[in-house]
Amino acid sequence: MAVRLRLAEESDVPSMAAIRALEWGTEAFWKDRISRYLRGQHSPRQALAARTAFVATDGSHVAGFVAGHKTRRFGCDGELQWINVVKERRGQGVADLLMTTMGAWFAAQHARRICVNVDPSNVTARRLYARHGAQILNEHWMTWEDARVMRTSGGPGHFRNAGRASR
Repeated sequence: MAVRLRLAEESDVPSMAAIRALEWGTEAFWKDRISRYLRGQHSPRQALAARTAFVATDGSHVAGFVAGHKTRRFGCDGELQWINVVKERRGQGVADLLMTTMGAWFAAQHARRICVNVDPSNVTARRLYARHGAQILNEHWMTWEDARVMRTSGGPGHFRNAGRASR
């Protein structure tokens, strides 16, 4: 089934939380965290107000999501907050589509330098980010010097309306 990308809505939060909780804690924690993040009630260090999230759907199911915001952390303009794809859809280009979409949003927000916190042992995420042009900043962080690289290095294309979406 084809994957479609769209802006995340409040009704997507339970699905996003369930995906995140498979590897990173409980659904209750993630429902609260994601919901508050999207409403601007929870912000990572040095985060600015501009933020967004996109979901990849296959039919009525959320297959993955990505979220990010503008920031001042590490001298960056934007931070990739989360990206997760359900196991059944991994290796099918969903993460690439989400990355290119997020890159387009950052570029539309004039956020050039982007950072992401990534566990040193998370080889899969590190490979994804490197495939999309990220470089190692330190043990836990990677950066893109130009967000436009995020939307051209990886997958088969980008979401045309990504630049218009904002939260």
